[in-house]
Amino acid sequence: MQRRILCAGFGGQGVLAMGQMITYAGMVEGKEVSWYPSYGPEMRGGSANCSVVISDDPVGAPNVDIATDMIVMNQPSFDKFKDKVSEGGNLFINTSLIDTKGYENDKINIYEVPVSGKAQELGNIKMANMVMLGSFLEVTNLLKLDSIIEAFTKVFGDKKKHLIPANQKALDEGMNLIKNNETGNNNQKDQYRKTPKSFALAANKEFEAKFKYDESIFDDPITTARYALEFEQNAIDYYKSLNEKLDGDYKAIFESIAIQEEEHVSYIKDLLASLEEGSDNLEQNYDAYQTTAIFEDSKADDFEGELIISALKNALYIEYNELDFYKKASERVEEEKSKKLYTELIKWEKMHFDQFDEHTKLHQEQWWADQSYSAF
Repeated sequence: MQRRILCAGFGGQGVLAMGQMITYAGMVEGKEVSWYPSYGPEMRGGSANCSVVISDDPVGAPNVDIATDMIVMNQPSFDKFKDKVSEGGNLFINTSLIDTKGYENDKINIYEVPVSGKAQELGNIKMANMVMLGSFLEVTNLLKLDSIIEAFTKVFGDKKKHLIPANQKALDEGMNLIKNNETGNNNQKDQYRKTPKSFALAANKEFEAKFKYDESIFDDPITTARYALEFEQNAIDYYKSLNEKLDGDYKAIFESIAIQEEEHVSYIKDLLASLEEGSDNLEQNYDAYQTTAIFEDSKADDFEGELIISALKNALYIEYNELDFYKKASERVEEEKSKKLYTELIKWEKMHFDQFDEHTKLHQEQWWADQSYSAF
């Protein structure tokens, strides 16, 4: 017997700790085990993951390229790893934060588990990883619950023993999601999917697809401008969707960033019209980016844990890709009006990225400081 497990999400969701508990529980039961953490180059706005191997025989390679069991906790991880499950394997999806619309794979077992929603019902959104671990145990029967509880102390130390009852409750609830068939599948998704509306954030998948392009587009300034316009409009749609779903400071923040992206759209539309008309008459004032502080009046008082971190990480992902695009455009496009605009947009998007990066770190550190888990 050998199970090759990959747990993926963003930093702070406890995916590495989840993998460690599976690994230690395997040791408790006398199995051969390995645990291998990995952070991709897109870590700041994407996924952190770990590979776990549980085997009756000595483990060869510790990294998992194709998994027998895949756990994905956020949208970027689902988009990246959903096709890395072996035939007959299990894919566990946190549908509280992941949009699976259009996804089908009849060669694997798919468990759509609203673990963040269930953790919120328990009064602690930070235990979503334990709810997911419970669902994993109920489906796979790979390890005993007692072994996981023993592993909890090994991972978190004796000082965290007082948290065992609450975490065991979360494990039990995750198991019940499977027992009560509350996970949804291709035939019963609409009936059983129990995703709180507040967690139904716009999917990162749409943005990832839009950011894929052949770099030959930079050979034609009109084509480049059209792509830039599409990227900006995509970002606006996402930020507006967040503005509709959130309250307090962050509602205003995402409204502000959407307005600023709309300014980018106006610049690009003017450029595109000038290029299509063959006109040299293009007057644009690029001073606005100097006043792009989107967080100056915001504090962390209305911090909503995983929900806000997910929104900020997705925003980082968008801003990183826009920044990368404009850097390439400014270097590759020879037309002078276009080059000038893209050079200015680099400054604008860099300010957006830096501000999102700062506040993502702020909230992630705040979450780590008061949650039941440690950062690994």
